[in-house]
Amino acid sequence: MPPPPPPPPNLVAPPNYAGYAGGPIGSVPLKRVGGLAKVVMALVALAGLMPLVDLAMRQTVVDEADRYLAGGVSDTDFTEDIIGYVLITTLSGFVTVAAAVLTMIWMFRVAKNHRTLHRGGTWGPGWAIGGWFLPPVVYIIPTLMLGEMWKASDPDVPVGGEWKSRPASPLPWIWLLVYCVPTVIAFSAESDNVLDQFGGTEEALAEQITGSQTTDALVAIASLIAAGLFVVIVRQITDRHRRLTGEATTR
Repeated sequence: MPPPPPPPPNLVAPPNYAGYAGGPIGSVPLKRVGGLAKVVMALVALAGLMPLVDLAMRQTVVDEADRYLAGGVSDTDFTEDIIGYVLITTLSGFVTVAAAVLTMIWMFRVAKNHRTLHRGGTWGPGWAIGGWFLPPVVYIIPTLMLGEMWKASDPDVPVGGEWKSRPASPLPWIWLLVYCVPTVIAFSAESDNVLDQFGGTEEALAEQITGSQTTDALVAIASLIAAGLFVVIVRQITDRHRRLTGEATTR
């Protein structure tokens, strides 16, 4: 039996079709997001838990901070006494930065895929990074972008269909309120202390340890709840996006 004839030279992929990089077929590569989303969710959850760990560690060094402020110990002795607390604080900072960076990469990939699939909206891939800095602290642009990503990832809208008119999830706005409002209130109420802590002196650190923990406790609880909300947002968008792009059915 003779071999089948070769495909015609003008054979192209169907309109709006895109395949994954490394796949056997596909004119435009898409980025996988499932594995990255799992790492993002784990880091966000850990970052949300760290403020509570920080508060617990503060309880163990309050006496040392009191003695230092009373002039009972030297700078060196005080630093050695609270080294465990300092390490936890440093680890918390690293986890938060890692979670933020990977969240930006995840959002960039999802937005880039949407643009490839002709579902680009108001907030392009670049806003996945720049939006977290404009304006600072109040994350309005990421919230708007998450809502748009949720709609653009709708797998029930056919190729070329109108996805922008689909209802958006309220979770990004709930997350914004839970996360940002307590943080802004705490920063406003203790702005002088926050600025002093940027100096990095032992005295500023001791005053932070011995200061009122009520506001910090409320912010820590809000951070934990906000982390849980953000994990749900990432999971929902990722699940919808993977079904839209076909990643959920590929290995």
